[in-house]
Amino acid sequence: MKSQINESGHNTVEEKDTEERVELKAVCGLNCGECQFYGIQCAGCRTQRGRMFWGRCPVYCCCVYDRGLEFCADCSQFICQKFLDQITTSIGL
Repeated sequence: MKSQINESGHNTVEEKDTEERVELKAVCGLNCGECQFYGIQCAGCRTQRGRMFWGRCPVYCCCVYDRGLEFCADCSQFICQKFLDQITTSIGL
């Protein structure tokens, strides 16, 4: 990806690429872009604010709404049972 510098001296391509990668990183740490439903039934948990096609994500709600965090890993109670239950369901274990 070629870099472009805007008038304020910021690298717009790299900034956009970084923003897109963060948007695809779910609060639980999974990469939404690697999910079989991404782009078909889902736009990613951050875009959908935890309102997934299958229902409300308990991990997103706990992390973002209840605790005001960006990622579960930032929580003092990480790795909790809510996280483990959702991750094992998400990855099919």
